[in-house]
Amino acid sequence: MKHFSIIVVILLCIQPQLFQTAQAVDGDEFLPLEDMLTFAEDYELNVSEWSLQMKRQIKPEEVPHYVEALRDRYPDIQKDESSKRVRLVLSNHHKNDMIIESFIILLAKDTHSYAEVVYNVTGENTELSTISDFFPRFQAVKTGVFQENTTIFTCVKTDYNGMIDGVLLLEEFSNRVKMKELQTLNEEDFISVTGYSSQWTQAIPYENGTAANAQIALREGLGAKTTLTFGTPIITSEY
Repeated sequence: MKHFSIIVVILLCIQPQLFQTAQAVDGDEFLPLEDMLTFAEDYELNVSEWSLQMKRQIKPEEVPHYVEALRDRYPDIQKDESSKRVRLVLSNHHKNDMIIESFIILLAKDTHSYAEVVYNVTGENTELSTISDFFPRFQAVKTGVFQENTTIFTCVKTDYNGMIDGVLLLEEFSNRVKMKELQTLNEEDFISVTGYSSQWTQAIPYENGTAANAQIALREGLGAKTTLTFGTPIITSEY
């Protein structure tokens, strides 16, 4: 009966018609993405990808029921298996909006059995009006599959060519989001800054009782191309 209830809840939360009548979206949850994309536009940075991500631990025996509930709405299924874990990716491509939705389910094979479900949304379209149309869907999945206090990991990857001063961009973005610097890693061709922005509501514990919710990474690549990645509360992708 419990497994049946899991299927019912997931099926209800992913029905398209629910998003058309969704209640008002909590704008604070998506403010970081808007801030990052607006900054990229203002400084003429090329956005290669933006992403929103949530995750939660589940019981290993629940994995088949999650797959059963999701496979109709997310028909593109890929399986990757190793000696230590099974990784399932169920995706749905929104071609018109250039948005990809996916549920990633991880199942460990060791004696300490562990399973995790990750909801990941990536996009290339940087039109805020189009992206905001997707927010009710994201919030419905958060309410139905995850928990109300689930952390939303937001990331925007950008790159640029030319003579823009990367360090100046780091400073400009920090000032725009009122970011207090907590740690800076400065290596050859790479700078990473971790801090706390009073404009963003989510945060994770950091060192010495502090909290962090902003990370910026600048990397100079081959030729004239430089990448600048923004993340909250931390960057979860490669940078």
